[in-house]
Amino acid sequence: MTAHIPPDRALPSQEAVDLVVALQRCLTSFHARVEGPAILDGEAEEQRALLSRYMEARRMRAMLLGQDLFSDPAWDILLALFQAELEGGDMTLEQLSETLRLSLSVVVGQVGAMERRGLLVENRTSPNSRRRRAVRLSPLATDAMASWMSLAFAD
Repeated sequence: MTAHIPPDRALPSQEAVDLVVALQRCLTSFHARVEGPAILDGEAEEQRALLSRYMEARRMRAMLLGQDLFSDPAWDILLALFQAELEGGDMTLEQLSETLRLSLSVVVGQVGAMERRGLLVENRTSPNSRRRRAVRLSPLATDAMASWMSLAFAD
């Protein structure tokens, strides 16, 4: 499903918000009825390569210009989980913390916020520790990330 907005028409901010909310409701409703995989257009290998280059560019930017200047832990977590989704896996909170070089408390807080918004689902739980929980993107979030990739890296 693609919303077509004529380039010569600027949307008022409330209309744009209403459009996004309607789309999110539609996708949520769809995923509530269908237990299939999320939509991933194109070759998975090509998507993994593009995503890897993008994530490496973000790491280089942080290294060259300073980590604190471009801090966006929620986006970094979504990117890492989307990469794991493309590879058919999930990640524990500890893996996210180590991979993204974020404190575990930041990861736990961001993951909790994303779970409440329906972007993440818990894959399994260790009875011993919440840190060993494995999470993955929800079908809705996977669709949104795939759409973002299509828009961001379109030829």
